[in-house]
Amino acid sequence: MDFYISVALIAVSVGLSVAAASPILKILQLSGYKAKGVFAWWKATKYDTLIRYIALTAFSFIAMIVFVGCFEVYEYVRYCAVAFYIVLAVVFVASCGKTGSNSLKYTGRVKRIIVLVLFLNLIVGAGIAFAAYYSPYCQTLAALFGIFTPFIVMLSCGVLTPFEKLNNRKYIKLAKNKLAEHKPTVIGITGSYGKTTAKNILRAMLSECDSVLATPGSFNTPMGVTKTVNDSYNGERYFIAEMGARYVGDIKELCDIVSPTFGIITAVGDMHIETFKTRENVAKTKFELAEHLPESGYVALNGYNEGSGNLKDRQCRCTVECVGDGNRIYYDGVTVGADGTSFNLYIDGEKHEVSTKLLGAHIPELVCVCAAVADKLNVPHEAIVRGVKKLEPVEHRLCLVPSVNTSVTVIDDAYNSNPMGAKNALQVLSKFGGKKIIVTPGFVELGALEKESNTELGKNIAAVCDYAFLVGSRAEDIKKGAESAGMNVDSIRVFPSRVEAVKALSEITEEKTVLFENDLPDNLK
Repeated sequence: MDFYISVALIAVSVGLSVAAASPILKILQLSGYKAKGVFAWWKATKYDTLIRYIALTAFSFIAMIVFVGCFEVYEYVRYCAVAFYIVLAVVFVASCGKTGSNSLKYTGRVKRIIVLVLFLNLIVGAGIAFAAYYSPYCQTLAALFGIFTPFIVMLSCGVLTPFEKLNNRKYIKLAKNKLAEHKPTVIGITGSYGKTTAKNILRAMLSECDSVLATPGSFNTPMGVTKTVNDSYNGERYFIAEMGARYVGDIKELCDIVSPTFGIITAVGDMHIETFKTRENVAKTKFELAEHLPESGYVALNGYNEGSGNLKDRQCRCTVECVGDGNRIYYDGVTVGADGTSFNLYIDGEKHEVSTKLLGAHIPELVCVCAAVADKLNVPHEAIVRGVKKLEPVEHRLCLVPSVNTSVTVIDDAYNSNPMGAKNALQVLSKFGGKKIIVTPGFVELGALEKESNTELGKNIAAVCDYAFLVGSRAEDIKKGAESAGMNVDSIRVFPSRVEAVKALSEITEEKTVLFENDLPDNLK
């Protein structure tokens, strides 16, 4: 009987240990299944979750020693030892389930990792149950599930990686064959920022003349693009692929999958410089798009962005054109207000008045670079203007959020902020009335530039905002910059989480406009 009770209790412990793996799995998923992403997250969060695993192990082990030592001679009572671990594990799982703004997505890969984690834990659990049959003190080994859990998850991910690569190749081959069969005109869009907005602008322009498929949301990874082709492509004339990158070679990998003939490079900046290491590596990676276009191909560079414009002097087979002042396509006369953005667009000397619901001084330059590609694809200029006018704001990218309270205006720019984007967002905020408030955690993945960029953000905030609600570990750098620019220290508040910052907004009772600038994924908080 003792043996079966031990087996049952340890089996439950194994199940809870797998459930306790959820935080690590989520961070692995957000980090592209790279273990170094987990280590970086631990460091960024001051090892909070790892300490929780250690605490779970320590408290459980101490309790087990006490229970087994005191009640070994009493039948069944000593099993309270493992039961105490189970209670602590339930508390751990429940508390972790309430943290973070991102949810674990139960993809096929995640499910396979969970199965392997369960299998490995069962092997360990079986050994503990067998040992406990001979000595009750061996039950205490169940406490070690706590500290081993994160490392078993990373081990399982590493073991499955070769299989995942083989599995991915199968889907990539299907996507490549599908594109080869239908031969759409493929346009790749990359850049340090502005990719998704440019993709939506170009889709609107091309849709005026023919059928278009574009990768949804931010599906800009190899498997995201592959999934779009396999699941959604139905013979459309144009296929627009947003291309994201964190490492040198990432754009080349995407080009090998979809074989674009046209391209757009929106910007070269400091986004993800923590993984790229240098600005030159960023530029090199973005230009991989131009290097992998055919001789008959065409790439448009955003000359309003210095980094993108400087790429025009690099060598490649395709035609390279830069938009901006002094070039064939440019803009002037920009006005930005609560209703959107208006400006004059010039194509081959022809002036076109353009208006759009999209907010921001950066919108005209993205329209220009998209217009360059649309023009090369023989889209009439009237259709280009008409497409831009029909555009609707994209969620989390400088869009107004409807509010039942007419005294509160909310500007949502919560997706993946960068220094230039934040400047544009603050410029938009300055056009609105009432007390101006920003809620932001600042910038991440800027490597050695991160501290300086967040301090500069604080200075820019001081020039526009009445209040700054700062969130998380980078708040002090932003606060330092705001104070140095003369912002009242009482107007700057620091919160451990965005939820608490939002609750505090109700304390400001006057008419107000609130800008939500950036919302970091859980692996970067």
